[in-house]
Amino acid sequence: MLGKIIDLSLTIDPAQEYIQFPRKSLCNAEEPLTSFHICSTVAQTGFLATNVSMTTQSFTHIDVPRHCFEHGFANHELPLHMVVGEAVIIDMTHKKPGEGVSAADLQEADPDLRKGDIAIIRTGWTEEAWGTRRFWDEMIYLENDACDWLIAKGIKALAQDFMTDVSPVKQSGGKQGAGYDGYAHREFLSRDIILIEWCTNLRAISKERVFFVCLPLKLLGTDGSAARVIAIESV
Repeated sequence: MLGKIIDLSLTIDPAQEYIQFPRKSLCNAEEPLTSFHICSTVAQTGFLATNVSMTTQSFTHIDVPRHCFEHGFANHELPLHMVVGEAVIIDMTHKKPGEGVSAADLQEADPDLRKGDIAIIRTGWTEEAWGTRRFWDEMIYLENDACDWLIAKGIKALAQDFMTDVSPVKQSGGKQGAGYDGYAHREFLSRDIILIEWCTNLRAISKERVFFVCLPLKLLGTDGSAARVIAIESV
């Protein structure tokens, strides 16, 4: 029997705000357009077709090494076994807005992480603040030593309901051109550890260990892709 399927993906809705890195306020760069455009209707042609425009870094998505490294492998080259398999929930729902998850926090949680597992860090942040500026201003994040702790455990991917690194808004002090460190992104992706960001509904998972499936679109040459992410609980 397959078991209970839990959807961990945000709904892609072009009407929502703050669904990607806030480029305008931090870099004075153009905000990429997110839109649905109906190309044909059932009344016109007998079928509905929709043109979708969005970045690879919007809504629930993956980051592959190409995201930070010019010669890292690209999205279409992703071996799917890296984002499908046994996963362990690490509950951090006690974390308050703006707080970091530290190595000490992970150690205290004492998850049964095994080499080759996918780690899932649950904070509830997407449910609390997704689609608002607060999502960025007060984002929960992974501290550098927590990143190092997870790498030492030998995980193959990390899924979470926040952005992995400290929010670029907090890091820059809201100033344009202040730069962005991205320690966790660089450390994970340099080791081919895939990042699965902005998952949601993680509280619906009742077991510590689940079977995890993340299927990104197979986009040629990209740094990542929107993804449909699910967890399967055994019965």
